[in-house]
Amino acid sequence: MAMRMTGLASGMDTESMVKELVSASSEKVNKIKQKKQDVEWKKEIWSGLNTKIYNFYKTELSAFKTVSGYNAKKAVASDETKVSVSVGANASNGTHSVSVEQTASSAYLTGDNIKIKGNSYTRYNDAGLATKFADMVDAQGANLGLASQKITISAGNGTIPALELELGGSGDNGVESISALNAKLKATSGYENLQASLKDGKLVFTNSSEKTLGDGTKAGEIYTIESAALGMSGEVGYEKGDADSNTMSVGFAAKVKQDFTSADISGSTKLADLGIKVGTTFSVNGKDFVVDDKSTINDFTTAVSKMGVSASFDAAQGRFYVNASKTGAANDFNITSSDASALEALGLGSGSKKVDARDAIIYYNGVKYTGDSNTMTINGMTITAKAKTDTAVNVEVSADTDAAYNNVKKFVKAYNELIDEMNKYYSEKDAGYDALTEDERSKLSDTQIEKWEEKAKQGLLRRDSTLQTLLSDMRTMLNKGVQVTLADGSTKTMSLASIGIVTGDYTENGKLHILGDEDDENYASQENKLRAALEGNDNLVSQIIGGTTDNKGVGTQMYDYLRKSMTRIEGVRSTQTFYNDKTLDSEIDDYDDEIDKWEEKLQNLEDKYYNQFSKMEAAMAKMQSQQSYLSSLFGS
Repeated sequence: MAMRMTGLASGMDTESMVKELVSASSEKVNKIKQKKQDVEWKKEIWSGLNTKIYNFYKTELSAFKTVSGYNAKKAVASDETKVSVSVGANASNGTHSVSVEQTASSAYLTGDNIKIKGNSYTRYNDAGLATKFADMVDAQGANLGLASQKITISAGNGTIPALELELGGSGDNGVESISALNAKLKATSGYENLQASLKDGKLVFTNSSEKTLGDGTKAGEIYTIESAALGMSGEVGYEKGDADSNTMSVGFAAKVKQDFTSADISGSTKLADLGIKVGTTFSVNGKDFVVDDKSTINDFTTAVSKMGVSASFDAAQGRFYVNASKTGAANDFNITSSDASALEALGLGSGSKKVDARDAIIYYNGVKYTGDSNTMTINGMTITAKAKTDTAVNVEVSADTDAAYNNVKKFVKAYNELIDEMNKYYSEKDAGYDALTEDERSKLSDTQIEKWEEKAKQGLLRRDSTLQTLLSDMRTMLNKGVQVTLADGSTKTMSLASIGIVTGDYTENGKLHILGDEDDENYASQENKLRAALEGNDNLVSQIIGGTTDNKGVGTQMYDYLRKSMTRIEGVRSTQTFYNDKTLDSEIDDYDDEIDKWEEKLQNLEDKYYNQFSKMEAAMAKMQSQQSYLSSLFGS
């Protein structure tokens, strides 16, 4: 909005005068904004109420209408340390007898202690930089004969004396190991940029003498290496590149012998070092593990653990432990090998101890049952054998009336709380507070605004037709009669009141009560018909609330009604919404359009008045100028 300088000539409070002139139109805009705010608050209240209705629908009501909840049964065993039992709705009421002859167990094998055997072994490890040339052997243990062999290294410019060194030698020109050779090169001027290393089965010499001159060109030393014993002959350039032109390498499979005993065995010990031949096969449950030259004890246990068993090696105890993953004779196992001596080497042969798997054997009402698990399902009962019994365990199966009763009680509590809130909004009177205008809000504190708006929201859902329909229909459904089949096969129409679930007086607006419930002080002294009905054998409660395939119970009818009440209606209602949220959104949009229209009118009206006052100010300024001019003439 443009800044206006008014009243300069007339001295009039033009802004106040314009504000007064457009006050009627401003009031119109405020009224529309207040109506819009009422609709937004109405939607806000409905949104919170919608969440509570939906949560009631999917939890307490869903459980209330579920037939199986009223057919629940419980089982009590006379000795829970020997037998535990859970039951389904189709289990037979009465006393049942269960005996345990044996429990099911899994097979397990404990290996012999291979660390106390006192065996001596030899392994051949890859030679390292510190390995003496005299000790280097091949994979079979034969010495490579590198001791006393020569290696000659010279610089390409010819100005530096060549190095003639003796591998394994001890004199000034002797180098006992690759590490010693590197030390010699490092200590000799002109050769300090040449070093040897072992990488990926190769002996590698690397020339790091490259440097960049002032003109950008590269320079460095070129070395020549000659050693028939090492199989090396040629130059090592200084230029680094993709082709490793600054290196020379040769295959180097030298090993070093290491002796160890049984006491040194660990998870990283190679199977081949224990005398197990490469290519040996170990088999468990039809699956194989084939030993290669790198296979370790840890590799073996990892592979075996993928064969339906669990395998581990306890290095402290020196034993393998192997367990079947499941109980029962069908899940027994055996470890075999293509080489019997390989099993002995790992303590899995004659020195191991194996406990075979076995099935569970129980007797239910005198009949023998076997299974690979300790848990069996028989006659609607899930029986778990825990330990052998000396005498039969009695299992009492009966209706779980407490669970069913508490299920109804939870529904009644949730339903009463829900309709209490719904009735509050439906009956709440308008407190006579309108939504605050922007000008009014600016004059109040946050606390004052909050208290004002709390009053202004009262009565927004008073006599709301959607709320009335939901309340009325839910109450009607809970009072409906349902045709049930009695124990003698006859039929009868019964309602919730027939099983002691009744409504209070009219002042409670449809709240439910359970006759004889100890937590309802007004009805606790009466006969508890609900509990009596649950303890009967004709399923009256489940028929009245849940229903049958032919007749829906009152709980099921209410559930279906609420499900249909929150289906989507294009342009009217969203999915899972009980009120017409889309209609309210349209009302808000309409008010926004009307506000925009009236604010535009208000702006145009203000501009009109300001323009008129501006012209008046200009005329008065001109007149004042003329008066000043005339006064100056007469005054002179």
